[in-house]
Amino acid sequence: MNRPWVQLAGRVQLAWLITICLFWSISLALHPLDPGYTAGELLDHLQGWMETGKLYPSIEGDGTLRVLNYPPMVLVLIRFLALLGIQPLLAGRLVNGLGVILVVGVIGWWVQARGRDWTASIGSLGLLGASVPFVYGTGQFRIEMWAVLGTVMGWALVDRGRTGRAVFWAGVLLAMSCFAKQTQVVPSLVALVWVWKYRTTELRSILFGYLGAGIAGATAITLVWGLEPWRHMLIYTTGTYSIMNLGWQFLSHVAPWTPLLSVAAYSVLRGRPEARSDPVWWYWCSALVWSFSAVRSGSSSAYFLDLHMATVMLVGPVLFSAGGVLSGADQASLQIPKTRHHRLLPWILAFQVIGADIAVGTVAWINLSRVSDITENLASICSEFPRSGPVLTEEANIAQACGHSALIHPFIMTSLSQRGLWDASDFETAVASGEIGTAVIGFDPRQPVTGAHLDRWTLPVLSAFRLAPKQTAYPGGVWAVSW
Repeated sequence: MNRPWVQLAGRVQLAWLITICLFWSISLALHPLDPGYTAGELLDHLQGWMETGKLYPSIEGDGTLRVLNYPPMVLVLIRFLALLGIQPLLAGRLVNGLGVILVVGVIGWWVQARGRDWTASIGSLGLLGASVPFVYGTGQFRIEMWAVLGTVMGWALVDRGRTGRAVFWAGVLLAMSCFAKQTQVVPSLVALVWVWKYRTTELRSILFGYLGAGIAGATAITLVWGLEPWRHMLIYTTGTYSIMNLGWQFLSHVAPWTPLLSVAAYSVLRGRPEARSDPVWWYWCSALVWSFSAVRSGSSSAYFLDLHMATVMLVGPVLFSAGGVLSGADQASLQIPKTRHHRLLPWILAFQVIGADIAVGTVAWINLSRVSDITENLASICSEFPRSGPVLTEEANIAQACGHSALIHPFIMTSLSQRGLWDASDFETAVASGEIGTAVIGFDPRQPVTGAHLDRWTLPVLSAFRLAPKQTAYPGGVWAVSW
């Protein structure tokens, strides 16, 4: 393909990214709840913090049935907006939206700084529109974008920084990413290893920034909240594991990107030998390996954000360089022989990206349809709950939309029960005896329970749902069971 076609393809893909993200975000803004399971829990934690002054309550001393698995940094930002009078759900969406904009800006700058090619930058950013983890994460009350933002900015400064000061700030940003989501510690440590291996003279600078910010952040958390946050983030968050869940997550978020992932690997393994010291390649490898942590039950698309970001960085310039999509120069650098099979490769990749775009649009439409169904029937669903107090629901976002807090965050508490860290017997007895009254769940209790729903409740509670004398179905796959 010649240069005009490359520019057009990149611009069309960028237009798709902007269109789908705006459509998704604006559509969600018209609803009182987000589709993400974790989004509702985060809102519940924020509301509880503002009402009780406790962000990390003890599940033993306070008798609370919820755990915050994440560091407080993003919630601190959201609470600041909420204290200014912005409704908490909107505050969470706005802070996440700012994170999305910053991530897009950093990726665009990084690609441009590496290749000085606006066509490649535009096309690379456009590829994010083919990523379900990225698009689904926009518009909601989320924390992952800020976690990825710190990681990407840190790696970018490690790559482009030519002074000790720049590398120092890279260390600070990498540490800060861990205070948005603690799982970012893995790609941040890989960045330190890269500096130690390839830029030894700057190792002291990045360590000073990383350790300084890390110690300061850990000290601040301990001084404000004591030791309870570390119990929540390190002990309670470990979870249980499922090979089936890992397979499903890879099928959903890795398999659709197989051609792009293959080009990313091929561009380095069969390209210039010095490319293997490229920090983007190291970031990509660490993200690929760390994505296997999706073996944890309850994992979701957010586990693959780093992998998609790094893939965009490697593949975008190859596909959308000014010389053409997989031009002669690109094929030479990749050592691709000029056979009929490889001449078809650009078209295979084009159809793959289009297919991924369609998948992203389908996921958005399915989720918006469910949220719309719930919103339209929200008054009836809310009438199932008692007038005041915490309510029993599988999804905390429904409780919040009805003006309640959730009595329990079922997935994490069930995980703790399976690991012997929480005794669920009192809760199970209360549900089975009808003491709680009503539960709103996301599945038909009369049918065999599978998938995520099975991970969110203990077997005695599922049995109580099935045997409840009154079971009412609502659109959007919502069921109310009453005793």
